Amino acid sequence: MFSKFKRKSQSTAFTFSHHTSLSEIQESWDVLLPENHHLLSHNLHFLEQSTRIQGHYIQVLKNGEFLGNLYLQKVKVPMNNISQSLKNFQKLECFFNSIKNVSCGLNFLVCGNVYRPKQEGYFFENGLTKEEVFEAFIAYIESVEKKIGFAGILIKECASPLLTEGKFRPIKQDVSMEMSINTDWWTIDDYVEDLDKKYRKRFQKIKESGAELEKRELSTHELLILQKEILELYSQVYSTQDFKLTDIKKDYFINLKDLLGEKLKIYGFFKNDELFAFTTHIYNENQQMEIHYIGLNYASNKKYNLYFNILQFGLEKAIMDRQKSLELGRTAHIAKASLGAKPTPNYNYVYFKKHIYSWSFQLFLKKMYRNIESEWQTRSPFAAGVEV
Repeated sequence: MFSKFKRKSQSTAFTFSHHTSLSEIQESWDVLLPENHHLLSHNLHFLEQSTRIQGHYIQVLKNGEFLGNLYLQKVKVPMNNISQSLKNFQKLECFFNSIKNVSCGLNFLVCGNVYRPKQEGYFFENGLTKEEVFEAFIAYIESVEKKIGFAGILIKECASPLLTEGKFRPIKQDVSMEMSINTDWWTIDDYVEDLDKKYRKRFQKIKESGAELEKRELSTHELLILQKEILELYSQVYSTQDFKLTDIKKDYFINLKDLLGEKLKIYGFFKNDELFAFTTHIYNENQQMEIHYIGLNYASNKKYNLYFNILQFGLEKAIMDRQKSLELGRTAHIAKASLGAKPTPNYNYVYFKKHIYSWSFQLFLKKMYRNIESEWQTRSPFAAGVEV
């Protein structure tokens, strides 16, 4: 289904051309973007085909000149997430519970990519700033709200903070875990040698618990054969997440391999040819390796320390492949800090049409991050004098 409508912002010379099908504007969309940019149409087509996301594609014009792209993903914020955060506000909890049967969630527009970290949902040229575009865009999107239907907008993971926030509110305390790779580490043993006694012993114990497992890269043919098992292991991890926005389709990993080629490595953890876990490594620009989605059998997690072995295996591969850093994502902060990762701030901003949504969502975020400050006690696994 294709829809397109244009409207000029009342307060500026901006015009926004809104599309729900990328195919119709693919050529003009791509012409503005640099080589290998994550918003190029082949990357967004992958998301259309392999996830349950609904994409919205906005071309930004100023005084009639095409100067930018905005990419939005329409998702549902689950009502149970929000209502659970309102346990101390009985009337509001009852209100949200009362409309659960009408809608399973609040429609939300995410400017960015909910499936990958640090992929901004916008690109502008000729000195256009995100601050002036988003100020005009809010006026535009409010005027066409009935045609789209949404409760709010999230600007996900800007590379730099908004200098003027306007109607957007910052989401504070959100961090992702990133680990610098010491250039003196040529093998995982070099890393282990730099750990203090306590963490060195812990590392070896985890490694020994998974020693029975065979770890090998999966070919495209094996991805097809193991498709059902991989999705089941991924689903076990996905089901434990407190905040679920959207899900992937069964051919996600096969299509991701087709898209990224040698920039993606998928490894399986086996015993007697039974798949117990898998991990995906994406090799980004600037020699950064990203541990993308993982999957594991929770019934065997304790015996084999699957989750921690996945982290240690990822670090080992990053060291062997001479990466400068390892991106570990925004969950399990303490486990990743114990590996040597440090928090890096994410610049996220949210806008709500109605105050009740804003209030309840802020309460939800406070609950979501309530323990985050206690997690950031000084924590380093390295011996005194070692700098990473």
